[in-house]
Amino acid sequence: MSEPSPDSPLVRTTDTDGFHNPILYIEELRRFPLAGCRVPAPGTAMVFRGRSGRLHAPPGGYTAGEMVFLGPRTGYRIDVSPHAFTAVFEVEEAVFVEVGGRWRVTDPVAVVAHRVSDLEYACTAELRRRIAAAASTVDTTAVDSAAVVRGRLRAAWADGVRVPGGVRLADLRVDATLARLRDRMARLLVADDEEPDPADPGGADPGQLLQELRGLARDGLAAHGTDGPAGRALVRFHELVTRMGDILPGTGEQTHDDR
Repeated sequence: MSEPSPDSPLVRTTDTDGFHNPILYIEELRRFPLAGCRVPAPGTAMVFRGRSGRLHAPPGGYTAGEMVFLGPRTGYRIDVSPHAFTAVFEVEEAVFVEVGGRWRVTDPVAVVAHRVSDLEYACTAELRRRIAAAASTVDTTAVDSAAVVRGRLRAAWADGVRVPGGVRLADLRVDATLARLRDRMARLLVADDEEPDPADPGGADPGQLLQELRGLARDGLAAHGTDGPAGRALVRFHELVTRMGDILPGTGEQTHDDR
């Protein structure tokens, strides 16, 4: 089986936050620079392109004398501090995968050599490729598909993800939910009361609504499990729905045969 492309339609990015261009500044340098030395500010690194075209990233930058003697043509200031990010992906319109963590430049020379200015695309393309590989043999119609994808990614990304071009993603947190489960929750929670269903002038039947909520709670626990904040929230939701069934008359589950 061939490896999924970074742009595979199997997985698409739906939302991102926290990415920016790691190349903060580009300066064309004179043979005899007026400003003298070039040293990196805290949280940055300096990369220089020499007259031969080669790239160098001296740890402390260049002194004024080195600038004159070596005569680099171009200087690049690269952000090497860690930054938080989040990204959400949808797998075959069936599973949502939410990823959070930190990105950091680990090789400033590689960033310049690969011209990594669109960091969001570089990182999400690599994550999409890996998510597609993890989900390629998963039956996304199965109720446990989200749990399977989540488990595979957490195991594979325990030590982080290297992004081509000198960037690394670390401290990764992965969650996954069924898309259809999320859609059902959205329909229930954001239902517009100002536009009642003409076929149901009296509004939704409490027993029918409770049945829908009870099924939603069960499907959520089956798909997501009880791990993490989302899992604990689902357990609480299931407890509340069960309690509602005990309180509202005529909505409890039948535990005996009607005779």
